[in-house]
Amino acid sequence: LRTKRDSSIARCWELMGSRQAKALVSAGNTGAVAAGGLFSKLFLPGVKRPGIAVVIPTMTGPCVLLDVGANSSCKPEHLYQYGVMGAAYARRILNIEVPRIGLMNIGTEEGKGNELVRETRDLFKASPYKDSFSGNVEGRDLYQGSVNVFVCDGFVGNVVLKVSEGMLDMVLHMAA
Repeated sequence: LRTKRDSSIARCWELMGSRQAKALVSAGNTGAVAAGGLFSKLFLPGVKRPGIAVVIPTMTGPCVLLDVGANSSCKPEHLYQYGVMGAAYARRILNIEVPRIGLMNIGTEEGKGNELVRETRDLFKASPYKDSFSGNVEGRDLYQGSVNVFVCDGFVGNVVLKVSEGMLDMVLHMAA
């Protein structure tokens, strides 16, 4: 964005800023798309850090997984904001009236997880989303559809996404 001010991504953010566009979709430079969001500050109220979301099919319908690569070093408030964004997406786009939010962790028990996860869990429990927050979820819960929004940092989300892609490739190869 700094060196290519006339790039398609920069132009898209300009269109978003002038309200001539309502969404930006890109198969290009993920970092540039996220940076454009930071520069433009076109976020939902209360959201300070962009996240990348994907919709994943589950046994109970689609779910939103985020972040899948925008931020590997998150603060609890960032993960909380991903939950807010994911819930908004699930309501508006996936038509889920009251999305259930889960925090990706190494166990479902209340005391499990690192400091980031424990502090994020506390934020959810003290928030307007406390009734929608289902607590900790594990990777195995993803395809079962135990919640509608899975929240994690970009490192974890990117690994989950890559494993999912690999599993799909393997299934398609076996079916061929």
